[in-house]
Amino acid sequence: MKKSLLALAVLGAFAGAASAQSSVTIYGKIDLGIAKSNEARTTGTATTGSFLAGAPDSDKAVMQQGARSRLGFRGTEDLGAGLKGNFNIEHSFTADNGVEAPQPPTVGGSGFWSQSWIGLSGGFGEVRLGRDYSPVFYTAIMGDPFGFDTVGQAGAFHTYAGVATSRHNNQISYKTPSFGGLTAMVAFAPSEGTVTPGTTERKNAIGANLMYAAGPLQVGFGFENSGNQATVSAAAGGVTTAAPASENKLYVLTAAYDLGFVRPIVQFSKGEADRGATEVADNKNWLIGATAPLGGGELKALYTVLSRDIATGYGAADDIKKFGVGYHYPLSKRTKVYADLGTAKEDGVSERRTAFDIGVQHNF
Repeated sequence: MKKSLLALAVLGAFAGAASAQSSVTIYGKIDLGIAKSNEARTTGTATTGSFLAGAPDSDKAVMQQGARSRLGFRGTEDLGAGLKGNFNIEHSFTADNGVEAPQPPTVGGSGFWSQSWIGLSGGFGEVRLGRDYSPVFYTAIMGDPFGFDTVGQAGAFHTYAGVATSRHNNQISYKTPSFGGLTAMVAFAPSEGTVTPGTTERKNAIGANLMYAAGPLQVGFGFENSGNQATVSAAAGGVTTAAPASENKLYVLTAAYDLGFVRPIVQFSKGEADRGATEVADNKNWLIGATAPLGGGELKALYTVLSRDIATGYGAADDIKKFGVGYHYPLSKRTKVYADLGTAKEDGVSERRTAFDIGVQHNF
């Protein structure tokens, strides 16, 4: 009897050691609130998420998410000798109706389009394969005090200067280990298939970033040439779908410094897009923003200007200016409430587009 108990104890110890070698984490976010905007228009067409990111489509109060709701699974396994196997899959959904979130720029969801990758990491850094964030995404979102959430955000529309994309299919990336706070990342997304069945072949996408984060200082520079795999926002100057013989280039430089009582942020982005021999977008975006602790919560603010330099063709030579402000208050480590205001104005258009939201967010 004692031997049996001893054997069970030994087996249990080995099972515990084996299970300790790997782990899977379930995580997610659920965000819902009430948002309302006016019906201001720009360039003769109704403006939606691009011109004033996060704003509802009409002047009616609507229930919507200020941040993308998601459910994800990430895991790691210790392979020995400092090597680890990693994976991450993430599903996006809209919490007000429980359906899959649309996969930009198409209509309808597609499972784990947010993230779906597998990789290896160790003393050499990390390699990932699959659908993942592009290197330039990390330098772009670093400049947005709202983190691409709520109606106050600068969003991809401004920080990407109207071109490029947050993620790529078939991406192969490598990130170095940290050297005193300095890291570098490179990525390559091989072309697969065609832009339109039977027509132009897709072009490879490449990207890289260089980031430094130590103490209160954070600086990042990112570059991407997404070929014809990314879209160009019509409001930013360009067409909304990829086209033959296209080039989409983006450069983003961001810096932030935490002074304790306030964390100022500055960012400059430049986006270029060609359609064949025609340049359809030559945009520059400036952003100044800040976050500051206030009353147990966080105050967020930004002012950003997108300058479009193409006077003919798809674009227009004018500016789009946006101001955003918001207050986010944590009720716990995982739950917060927020209220935000965003207002944007395009040169040459009399109407100003304005929206506000108030909501609650839970992270797990």
